[in-house]
Amino acid sequence: MRQGVADRLQLRARHRLSLATSLKIGGFLGLCAAALYLHRLPWSHWNRLYELALAFAVASYVALILRARLRNAAMIVASVALSLTLIELCALVSSAPPVDINTPGYNATDPVLGWQPGQPGVYHHRKLDGKTGAALFDVDYTIDANRHRQVISAPAGPTVAFFGDSMTFGAGVSDADTLPQAFADITERRWRVLNLAVSGYGPQQFLRALETDLFRDQLAEARLFVFLTAPWHAERSACMRNFMFDAPSYILADGHVIHVGACRDHWWVRLQRLWTRTAMNSVFVEPVFGSAGRPEIELYVATLIRAGQLARDKYGAQTAILYMADPPYTKRAGTDDREIIQRLRDGGLLVIQANLDAKAFPGQPLEIPGDGHPTAVANRARALLVRDALDALSR
Repeated sequence: MRQGVADRLQLRARHRLSLATSLKIGGFLGLCAAALYLHRLPWSHWNRLYELALAFAVASYVALILRARLRNAAMIVASVALSLTLIELCALVSSAPPVDINTPGYNATDPVLGWQPGQPGVYHHRKLDGKTGAALFDVDYTIDANRHRQVISAPAGPTVAFFGDSMTFGAGVSDADTLPQAFADITERRWRVLNLAVSGYGPQQFLRALETDLFRDQLAEARLFVFLTAPWHAERSACMRNFMFDAPSYILADGHVIHVGACRDHWWVRLQRLWTRTAMNSVFVEPVFGSAGRPEIELYVATLIRAGQLARDKYGAQTAILYMADPPYTKRAGTDDREIIQRLRDGGLLVIQANLDAKAFPGQPLEIPGDGHPTAVANRARALLVRDALDALSR
């Protein structure tokens, strides 16, 4: 009888051991499946939350299968991961970042500039308010055969090329309402106008395109290059923003702007990317510590001046800088807009002050409500500034 009881106890122990082993294996496979799913998931503002939650789950799993001091260490890691997960959740809920819905293939990797629009075609972009779900804009972007935003202008002849980011590209507005198209229209399409801007670009893409002659064939008869910018572009040229990960990188050495690969090649960019793509960073850190400083402004100014030099030397074209002053920002950076403008002009650039007075446009918003990108009204107003500057150059 005693032997029978012992056998039953041994059988139960084996069963428990088998069940525990199965749970460990199942938990491990579940965590691997979750990690693979997150790896394949398109990026969104919620990705870091999911990753932190997965880190908590992994640390908890490790704590369950280990013993003694290793278990305690894993429990500490799990506690930290849980805290960060909850903070990230609060930051996401409080900030309610907008949701961008794009046609697949809208952006493609580019070995020179980091990224460019995908194949020619029409791409749909819908942006929703993160709190209400209401559409902030719902537009189509036409990408031409050269993978640029479409501009209807003179098919050949003297060329005016617009470089820049989403403001120039025309995020949130139709093809007919972009800055380059507005310029083509008000000049009665006498010029061949190119929109070489891409959302997310910084001054370094402008410079790199000229250094590598990326658009040489399209700029054979260039007369004017236009770059719409603001001092916070210094964060992009210095690789401070996480979305610049694949962008070209430059440093300033002995007064010269030197290409040093891509932003991702810097170890500190890879390290900061783990943090800067969180809502915690956007809500709690960037408002206080996220702006550029004096060194970043120096690189920003030098990058634009160098681009202007190449425009003259390689293409025989003048460069117009549409500059949007931001006094609070430049003050935090240890400089001011007047100094930046003067240095750009001393560097041979034509600087056009591009700030618009809302009072001059009653009832006509200059920025897309809830988004901040320029409206068709603002684009046309700045196109007039470029036209007037070009007329002055032609006299």
